[in-house]
This record gives sequence, structure tokens and C-alpha cells, in this order.
Amino acid sequence: MTKPLENKTILVADDDAINQFVVKHALAILGAKVEAANNGDEAVEKMKRNEYSLVLMDIQMPGMTGYEATKFIRQQLKNNTPIIAMTAFALNGEEEKCIQCGMNGYISKPFTTEKLSTTIEKILSSPIADSSNSYLLSNDDIAIDISILYDVAGNDNEYIRLMLSTFIKNMPITLQKIQQAVSHQNWEEVFKTAHYAKSSLSIIKVDKMFTTVLQLEKNAKSKTNLEKIPEDTLSLISMYEKAEQLILKYLEA
Repeated sequence: MTKPLENKTILVADDDAINQFVVKHALAILGAKVEAANNGDEAVEKMKRNEYSLVLMDIQMPGMTGYEATKFIRQQLKNNTPIIAMTAFALNGEEEKCIQCGMNGYISKPFTTEKLSTTIEKILSSPIADSSNSYLLSNDDIAIDISILYDVAGNDNEYIRLMLSTFIKNMPITLQKIQQAVSHQNWEEVFKTAHYAKSSLSIIKVDKMFTTVLQLEKNAKSKTNLEKIPEDTLSLISMYEKAEQLILKYLEA
């Protein structure tokens, strides 16, 4: 059997000895190194001293609950280690509550080793929020600030997902229009389309796309530095392609 979690260190926070044993055994089969915490307070203390690839957090524990421990880890420790909630109560709205308090995923007990493996691999392969900005999606290639979406939508995750889906549906069309206008040296159309793209990029802030499209708009309008426009257009397309992959992973998580 392959060991997908080999070289991963995972913290299991659960006050029930039997549950803790079962989860630790499943993780060991998957190749992970496992440490345990008997409650939320212990989990927080271990997070202060050690680094983990992931935390499996029971949400109902005496003392500091899984919700409270997660909020402390995110807000006080500024730690963005992925956290998966574990609960025996698959209540309606529970998953959304877990995500809102800073967790990255949710799994109902009891679960199979296969289900646990699938859930963990999905979380570890997904973009996560930066600890200093809980609304910054990032990886080694690109960063996307979606904090304005949350300012507008609050915690309406369906609305936020709709906005991101609309962004990746419309932006390729806009970039294609810019590229076609550049190829025809239609600077007026480049200006108009760049101005249109600027509106979306002022809300969903993809790295340097906003400043690049702003420069593109300015140069096309004034018909200056025209030799830079094709280069800036290719740069915009390259940045968007990386951003699209990151957003798709976020939407799939």
C-alpha cells in the first residue's frame, strides 16, 4: 500500500481515547508521524512549540473546544497550518461553521482510512489563506487578495464562490479582446477593454495584474510607450492563467 502521508507530521486533538487511537492508527497506515492532544488547550500549546503539516481537530472537547482552539491558532498564533474538523454530529450547517472559524475542511466520524486519506490530500493540495491575511490565496506562483469580496458579502460563501466563478468565466474573454486589439493596433479598443478589466481586478486583486492593466490603459489612451503594450498583455495573460488554477483549486476545496 502506498503511503501518501509519508514525511507528514499530523496533530490529532481528541478527548476520546478510542477515537484518538483509531485516527492515529489510520494515519500511521498512511505513513504519517502522529502526535496527540487530549483537548483544545493541549492542541494550542503544542502548536506554540511545534510545526505540523496538518491538524485533525475534534470540535466538541471539554475546556477549549475545537472551534475556540482554531480561532486562537488563527488569530493569536497567526498560524495557517491546515485544520480539519472531526465530529460525530453531521448537523446541517456544521461544515460552514467550521470554515467560518478558520478550519480548512470537515470530516464526520466514523470514517474509513480511504476517506481520511482523500480528505487530507485534498486539503493539503488546496491553496490556504495567509496567516496575516485570512483572505489571501497564495502559492509559489501567484497571490490573490479577495478581502473586498468578504467586506461586501460578509460570510456569504455562496456569493463569494459565485463572484470567483464569474471572474474566471469573464476574464479570459476580456484578455482575448485586449490581445486581438493589440494585434490590430487598435489602441482605443485596448484602452476601453483594459479599463473594463480594471474594475474586476480592483475587487479580485491578482498580484500585479491591476497595476499592469492600469499601465496598459494609460499607455493605450495616451498612445505612448506602445512598444510595451504587447509585452504587458502577455504578462497579464500569464498572471491570469496562474491565478485561474489557484481559484479553481479554491472552488473545488
